[in-house]
Amino acid sequence: MMRPMVPSARAATVSALISAFAAALVAVGCAEKSGPPAVGRPETIAMAGNRPVTLDAFMAWVKTATSEDPKNVSPRVLSSLLDQYLDEVLLARAVEAAEPPVPGTTPREKRRAFLNRVAGLETLQDADFRREYDAHPERYRRPALVRVSQLLFRTREDADTSVKRLTDGASWEDVSRARSVAPNASSGGSLGLLGRGDLPREFEKAVWSLSAGKTSAVLATPHGFHVFRVDERLEARDVTFEEALPGLRMVVAEDRSAKAVGDAIAGAHRRFPVSVVEDHLPFPYVGANARTAESR
Repeated sequence: MMRPMVPSARAATVSALISAFAAALVAVGCAEKSGPPAVGRPETIAMAGNRPVTLDAFMAWVKTATSEDPKNVSPRVLSSLLDQYLDEVLLARAVEAAEPPVPGTTPREKRRAFLNRVAGLETLQDADFRREYDAHPERYRRPALVRVSQLLFRTREDADTSVKRLTDGASWEDVSRARSVAPNASSGGSLGLLGRGDLPREFEKAVWSLSAGKTSAVLATPHGFHVFRVDERLEARDVTFEEALPGLRMVVAEDRSAKAVGDAIAGAHRRFPVSVVEDHLPFPYVGANARTAESR
């Protein structure tokens, strides 16, 4: 259990970015197939360069992204979502304008290939992962951990009787199944690997003072009477580069992909300036993009 790494907390970054942008592909495509309406037409709520963004396309995306009827979404949130949607339009334009053209048969495939290219994911080497490892040693340090099991009893009498059975040689698993009322008593009451601070204060001192294989005294709380056993102790140590390598591959790829998305959107924004046609929106716009006003 390598808590400082926890690649799962970040492992979704690339797919989440791509999936979020992919959610707009159909809506953006529909808007483009309808032809280039003039900025003064009511259905046009924004322009990305010379490309219109329509209200219908945006509202369809909002419903997909939030699972809510847009009428139930506040103006501030709708403004933020419009800014996100316009970023997605800009990323789509960056993909279209890429030289040489990116491979792929679908917009999703092209977008993934574009991000892989810009982020340099196909050229990553161990030296890139080693730089990340050396730059952030605190991320690759495993704290001290204990593997703990518990017995839980409703009364002090049940707890004392069960502790005596353990002292007389009964197995922890048998006592757990027969007497404990913990939710997972049938499987021995394991709490898994825990770090300092994972247990309530009244339990932490008792548990961390135990060596592996030892059992605590009965600990009384308003919720019942607890007995803990430390099944294993793992001392704090640095995770080796080889152990960290799978997580490092994800971390570096995610960081580079996130930067590639930001850089691509920023470049497209300079090339295809964005403006929001406030008069054509059914809500007051308080987002970050430039505003224009057109008579309805």
